[in-house]
Amino acid sequence: MKELNKGMMVVKVLKQIMDSFKQNIEQGFKEMNVTGPQGMLMGILVHHGKMKISDLSERMGLSNSTVSGIVDRLEKQGYVERTRSEEDRRVVYVNVTSEFRKQVRKHFSEIEKKFETIMNETASEEIDKIFEGLILLKELMERHQQKKE
Repeated sequence: MKELNKGMMVVKVLKQIMDSFKQNIEQGFKEMNVTGPQGMLMGILVHHGKMKISDLSERMGLSNSTVSGIVDRLEKQGYVERTRSEEDRRVVYVNVTSEFRKQVRKHFSEIEKKFETIMNETASEEIDKIFEGLILLKELMERHQQKKE
């Protein structure tokens, strides 16, 4: 088998694994009646904390008006809230509500439990192989990146 084909096979398998994770995450958002872009916005806020609309727009690659519309709908659902900066009242931040944080924690806890079940049903030798392979792949990618710099 050609090396290029092996490289593409690795990429394909990684994509399949990420798609599986994505499906589990999206299922939780569907239960909360949230679209993909809404989920993406809330994921950014959960990960990075409160942000201005312009910063969210930049991270999402969407216009300020589009992001503002997404925030409007999420605010009506009680998932995000806007707050004014105390230093500059013209600046408005968006953040997820504490209620949503609880739901996210619960959802990700369920995903972790599913993954933990899979790992518990797997032989330790197999887990070691997976871990060794992932570490090797990470090191190869880092070496390749260093060559480019």
